[in-house]
This record gives sequence, structure tokens and C-alpha cells, in this order.
Amino acid sequence: MATALALEATRREVTGKHVHPLRRAGQVPAVLYGHNVQAVAVATEARALEKVWRRAGRTHLVDLAVDGARPRKVLIRELQVDPRSARLLHADFFAVNLREKLTVDIAIVPVGDAPAVTVQKVGVLQQVLTTVKIECLPGDIPAQLTVDVSGLENIDDGVHLRDVPLPEGVTLLHGVDPDELVVKVAPLRVLAEEVEEEAAAEEAPAVEGEAAPAATEGSEEQ
Repeated sequence: MATALALEATRREVTGKHVHPLRRAGQVPAVLYGHNVQAVAVATEARALEKVWRRAGRTHLVDLAVDGARPRKVLIRELQVDPRSARLLHADFFAVNLREKLTVDIAIVPVGDAPAVTVQKVGVLQQVLTTVKIECLPGDIPAQLTVDVSGLENIDDGVHLRDVPLPEGVTLLHGVDPDELVVKVAPLRVLAEEVEEEAAAEEAPAVEGEAAPAATEGSEEQ
């Protein structure tokens, strides 16, 4: 098990729209909740959080110390980022019980080269499933799952979820279909047809008199 990353936080009294000065001061408002923890509003240094987030994502345990107290093992369950400025807006820290299994979404990453794509050059690799729900103890959460595509030699060859190797202690969440397709080789002509259809849809004239939907801005979670 990899060593947990460390992050410090302080309790905060300001909430709602009053957190703007906090952000201007380089702090990120956050909430700590979870196992044996009464939800508490905290703040952490933006640069430190960004550095930890790059390594931890949503799957790596973090040692979070609030006001210098004994660190708690947490996962960064959510991180809100301003899409225009890339500034961190808000974080959710989930305190875990190391003896209690969690359900998490894990990314599936294709590895290797599919001969149908790189040798025969008759198809293109399409990833049908990008994430899957798994169940495991917090210390066993993998950074990602990998699927080997080096055996895909023909059109329509594919790899199903049942073929994806799972680390020890990791199981698919009950109800997840092991027969679900993860990646497949699709004919090049199919890809070309999809591109043509998308281009045609973009060039299609708008219906006269049809009003465009008004743009809305997402609300920030404080």
C-alpha cells in the first residue's frame, strides 16, 4: 500500500458567499465528513491541495490534519474547479474507516497495441466503458484498472469487463455486468460515417422561429 499524502486544514467560520475573500487569500473552502466525523467546514491552502490532488485524485488516501490535530485518512471525494480560471473552488474530504469497504468509480485504461489497428490497419480502437464501480477496502483502491488490447487482431474483436484483471481485494460492485464490453475494434468506415453524420448535424440550418435555449451558469457548492 502506497504511503498516504499529507494535507493540512483549518476550521472556518465563513460560509456561502462570504468565502470569496478566503479564496482571494489563496485558501480553498472545503467540508470534512464521513466515518465518525461530524461534518465540519474547513479551509486548506490552494497550492498544497492542487499538488496533492495531482497525485491522489479520488482514489489515493490522504492524511488530513485539521488545526494540528491527529491526521485522518480521507479521500478527496469531490473537487470543484472554475472552468475559466482553473482556480480551485471547493473540496469534499471523506474520512474513511480502513476496515470498512467502499464503493468507488475507477478508470479503465487500455494498454498495448491492437494488431487490427497498428498492423492490419483495418480498424480503430473504441473504448465503450471508461469507468467501473468496484468495492474494496480504502487501502486497496487501485489508481486505475488496465485492459490489454494486444490480442485484438480482427474487426469486432473486443475485451469484456470479465477479462479485466482485478487487484487482490478488489471486486466488481454487486450488479455490475461482467459481460459488458470495455473496448472493441470498429471498422474504419464506421468511424468515417460517424464523422460525416456529426458534420452534417453541425451544418444543418436552425428551424425558423425556434428559440435558442438560454445559457445558465452552474452554482458553486460552498
